[in-house]
Amino acid sequence: MDDVSVSKGVFAHQGSYKIGRNRMKPKSISNCKISEPWYLAYEQVWSTIKNCAEKINTDMFKQILTDIKEYISDIKENNRSDFLNEIPTAILLTGINLPDHEELFRKLALQISGITNYIAVVQSRDSGSIKSLTEDMVFQLINGSDEVPSVKKSQCTLRVLEAWYKEQCTDTPLVIVIPDFESFNPIILHDFILVLSSYRRTIKFVLIFGVATTLHAVHRSLPYDATSKLRVQVFYTQTQVKSLSDILEGTVFSGKTPFMLTGRAFQLLTDIFLFYDFSVDSFLQGYKLCMFQHFFGNNLTSLCCSRKTIDQAIGKLSTEDLDDIRSLPSVVKYTENHKIKGKDDMDDESLKWLVGKFLQQFHDSTTGFFIILKCLHYLVSSLPGSPLGKQLREIYATAVTCDLTETQEYKECIKLLNFLSKSELVTKLEKIIKIIEDNNTEEINFNGVIENLKIHLEKIKEASLEISLEVTPVATPTLKISRTSFRENLLNKAQKSSKSEFKQAQLNLMNYLNDDLFMEYLKNPNRLPCSEIFCFSDANAGKHHLRGSLRAVIHTGLNYPSIYLNVMRLLQIRNRANDPTDVTRPQHYLQAAFGVKEIDQYV
Repeated sequence: MDDVSVSKGVFAHQGSYKIGRNRMKPKSISNCKISEPWYLAYEQVWSTIKNCAEKINTDMFKQILTDIKEYISDIKENNRSDFLNEIPTAILLTGINLPDHEELFRKLALQISGITNYIAVVQSRDSGSIKSLTEDMVFQLINGSDEVPSVKKSQCTLRVLEAWYKEQCTDTPLVIVIPDFESFNPIILHDFILVLSSYRRTIKFVLIFGVATTLHAVHRSLPYDATSKLRVQVFYTQTQVKSLSDILEGTVFSGKTPFMLTGRAFQLLTDIFLFYDFSVDSFLQGYKLCMFQHFFGNNLTSLCCSRKTIDQAIGKLSTEDLDDIRSLPSVVKYTENHKIKGKDDMDDESLKWLVGKFLQQFHDSTTGFFIILKCLHYLVSSLPGSPLGKQLREIYATAVTCDLTETQEYKECIKLLNFLSKSELVTKLEKIIKIIEDNNTEEINFNGVIENLKIHLEKIKEASLEISLEVTPVATPTLKISRTSFRENLLNKAQKSSKSEFKQAQLNLMNYLNDDLFMEYLKNPNRLPCSEIFCFSDANAGKHHLRGSLRAVIHTGLNYPSIYLNVMRLLQIRNRANDPTDVTRPQHYLQAAFGVKEIDQYV
């Protein structure tokens, strides 16, 4: 039986066109929705997170990009004879993350362009043979970004490149970037290196390999006769787990945005990151999706704003919005506890005043929450076994899911802190004081906490480690005291007499940290009034969009094939666009397909 292509199938579905009627024009999206309060609040919060994430990403890649730029500058200044029979090669160990991997090499190409304009980025998908690999590389080097190529791709050979290099370049290095080294065919790559090596006397090549796993991957893929032609220098990037921690600490845990992802929703995104793709960019896009679900169509989320605009946002609430606030579970619980029955006891103006008070309290609580959470993380991250985890996001996930101070892991950490040595305790206490001083603001004053911690620090420094033995009379058992009570009495006196000054000061410090800091500030944000305005914890809603269901997709394809046919149509339009590689802004293709101009403002 002959193979039958799926593209030859006939999919019948009911269309919108009716015989005898005029063709319906696509409806345009009204601009009025763009000015709705919920969308303005969402745009404000996301722009803050996006700007902070981009700045952190730039700083994160800045050092390694600078090192590679200096490496290529040194090669440009040296003569070809300095390398003898070797091709200078930079191996960039980037980690197992292809989306962010490609973003790094895009920035790398921009950084190198200041030294040399002759850069070729060769992908494994375009290099099925040594001929196609050579043609693609030579075509990019000779034509560059010219709209009209001076040499056709079929004419691109290394001999053509050699003749062009002698005319156009004077010891300028030609940089060849291979971002996905592991995906290349080892045989093709081996032959390619040997061919480049044969032209080393006339052309100055520089190779940059992007290795996602380990350096051993290069030695496993290439035999000795190929690696002996390379002069290798290795550059390292930080791990993706560390990158995610930096992004979260600079955006989510910084307190710069009032929106909070809590409960199972935050745990879902971290699980996808750790067990699926290790992509920081995908994590941020998932965070953006959860944020949009929280804000979409709900004008109450317009109150999720900065402190300065709270009064302005409350003034724009309608009567329906105020009724929705009265029905929030946290507000209902507050009114029941304070015996407020609703409109009879609280009119609209009183409710607005109360809501403003709740919003200010939430801002104060979350500011103190993140500061003290960082202090707790520094204290417990190095404990044996790390009961609360080593990363700040792990402690945060626990704190926004349940009452942190009631968990068994937290109680175990407090017990382990009582076994710290004097030098370790002094170092940790000094670091905690510095964290609080750096984050102390006018909105929430920690001056009293800082003074108390400094007093405890001085007592610990001055405390002696010697045990003072006190002579206490030993009571004899009588008929009025049971044997169990007598034993407990002896144990308490023995413990009291065996404590040193340091142990007593340490015990006082732990009691202060537990009672006055951790239990006071590390309350679950979902327990606060009006927390529904700021917190999103619906993991099922996020899972529906982030994790696809195979059976649901098959069912949809069989019942509504028009959906997938429209997707195929959009893909064809995208391929015919001027920039077929631009996959980051699909709204352009929607505009071309349906003529909707305003859709760009919604994506």
